[in-house]
Amino acid sequence: MTIEKIKSQKGLWVFIAPISGLILTDDIKNEIRIDKITFITAKKLSRVWKRLGLPVSTAALIKKSPYVYGNFFSSNDVFAVSTLGGIGLDREQDFLKLVRYEINILSLSHLGYGRRSGNYGISLSEENPRASRNFLMMNFKNTDAVLNDNLVGKYLPISLDKRWKMNAKKRFFDELIKVLRYDKNISDGWRKDILNAALLAGQSQSSVSLPQAFLWNMIAIETLLTRQGDSYSKILPKRVEAFIGWSSDWSIVGYEKKIRDIYDKRCAFVHAGRTDDLVIDNLLFSDQILVNVLFNILTHLSMFKDKESIIKFSEKVEAEHLLGIKSKIRPKTLHHIKIGLNSKDYESNYMY
Repeated sequence: MTIEKIKSQKGLWVFIAPISGLILTDDIKNEIRIDKITFITAKKLSRVWKRLGLPVSTAALIKKSPYVYGNFFSSNDVFAVSTLGGIGLDREQDFLKLVRYEINILSLSHLGYGRRSGNYGISLSEENPRASRNFLMMNFKNTDAVLNDNLVGKYLPISLDKRWKMNAKKRFFDELIKVLRYDKNISDGWRKDILNAALLAGQSQSSVSLPQAFLWNMIAIETLLTRQGDSYSKILPKRVEAFIGWSSDWSIVGYEKKIRDIYDKRCAFVHAGRTDDLVIDNLLFSDQILVNVLFNILTHLSMFKDKESIIKFSEKVEAEHLLGIKSKIRPKTLHHIKIGLNSKDYESNYMY
C-alpha cells in the first residue's frame, strides 16, 4: 500500500514526532503533558507505549523494520506524542499545529528563568534554529584572507529539571497550564487573550531574530493590558505601574520612560519598518515587563477574571495616586520579579 493510501484511511492515529532543544530529566519523571501533547523521552516511551495509545510497542516496531524504526527511535532523545481520530492526511497537519502550539506554551516557562543568550528553544527537530554562517574576509591591500565558519544562534537545550520544576511552580507556568486546561474560572475571551499572549511570548523566547522577538513581546503585553481605542503610549505605563509601581525599582530603573521608549520603537518597526534603533536591552526590558505582568495576572485570577478587571484596577490605583493616599487596592501578594542578567545577555551575537 502506498503512503498516500495509508494516510487516506480513517481511524484513530498515534503521532510521534522527534523534538530538539529539550531535555526531560528524572525530576519530572521524564515526561510532561501540556494539554493534548505529551513530551516524553525515548527510553520511557518504550516502557509506557500502551498508556500513550500505541497499538504496538516501540520494540516491536524496531524488530519489524530495524533500519527505519531503529534509526528513528535511537537517533532522538525526546518525542511529542498524541492520538487523534479521523482521516490520517487531515490529522497530520492538526498534529503538527498542536505540537508547535504547545511548544510555544512550554517555551514560555523559560521567561525569567533561563537566559536568551544560551537556550535555543524547543522545536520539531527539522526546525532547529541553530545554523552555520560562512563568509570570507580578505584584506584588499595584501590579500590576507580568513574563511569564517561558525555556528550562530543559541546553543543550549532547555532542561526540565528540579530547578525548572520549582520555578514553574513558584512563578506563573503552573497557573498558565491550568488556564489552558480550563481549570480556572475565567471568561472565554480572557482565556483566549491570555493564551494568545502566552503563544507570542513563547515564540519570542525561541526566536533568534531580535526585531521579531521584540515585536512578539510587545504584542503579548498589549494583548494582556490594552483594549481597542486605548492610547497605548499613555495607557501602557499606567497599566504596568498598577502592578509593579510600588517597587523601588520603578523609579530607580526609570520604568515609565523605558516603557514609552520601547513602545515608540515598536511603532517605528510596525509602521515604518525601522529597526535601526532596536537593541538587545529593549528586548530584555520587554522580558522584564512581560514576566511581571504574566506572574501578577496569573497568580491573581480570582481578582483579574477579565481584562476589564485589570483596567478598573489600574484606574483605581491611578486615582489613589492623584489623591495622594497609600494604596489599598493593590493586594500585598503582588510581586516584582527581577530577571538576573549579565554582560553576555547584552551581547548581540546570539540574535540576528
